[in-house]
Amino acid sequence: LNVGQIQAYQIVTWLLDQTLCGRSLPPLRMVLHGQGGTGKSKVTQTITEYFTSRGARHLLLEAAYMGVAASLIPG
Repeated sequence: LNVGQIQAYQIVTWLLDQTLCGRSLPPLRMVLHGQGGTGKSKVTQTITEYFTSRGARHLLLEAAYMGVAASLIPG
């Protein structure tokens, strides 16, 4: 992950950790944008793996309109 992607990852994982510790925080809504090949799907996969490892996959909602990202999201 590049610097910007790491920052996005850290924001999301910090919020999840705080939530799992019992803190009541507002929901996070984050948009990852960029041209094809910039790593949006990699960031999403990395975040999903973290949620899964913490037993909190049910707390993550993903959405994508088209392209590779849409094909990687179950549902």
